[in-house]
Amino acid sequence: MASFFLLMSPSKFNFQLAQRTRTALAVLLCTVLAWIVALFSAGRPWRAMVPFLFLLVILGLGLLCGRTAGILSSLAAALVFAHSLYKPLGQVQVSDPSLRMNLAWMALAGVSLSFLLLPEVGEPHKK
Repeated sequence: MASFFLLMSPSKFNFQLAQRTRTALAVLLCTVLAWIVALFSAGRPWRAMVPFLFLLVILGLGLLCGRTAGILSSLAAALVFAHSLYKPLGQVQVSDPSLRMNLAWMALAGVSLSFLLLPEVGEPHKK
């Protein structure tokens, strides 16, 4: 393990640490926002559309923090919505098949769009 740190220059190590910290903070922010949205959307007739609208938040954070943040935020938001928005509340299991499919499509779209549209932090932009 020590040899790994000896091979890395201090500036490269600091950049990677900052990149991982930024990704972790973006995922944490997205998880908190998903929880807040789930609390305000519970019991509303439009709650089925919440995951698809939340993709805009995920992609926005992904544009700021990179592809990894977009992928992890998609999965975290899907878990939060399953736990806090859809019945049975407090469990990751979703009893309604159409709502379960909405969550699956949100997670699939979030991961796919993150791979296709978002740059990796530190990756040079292609022209």
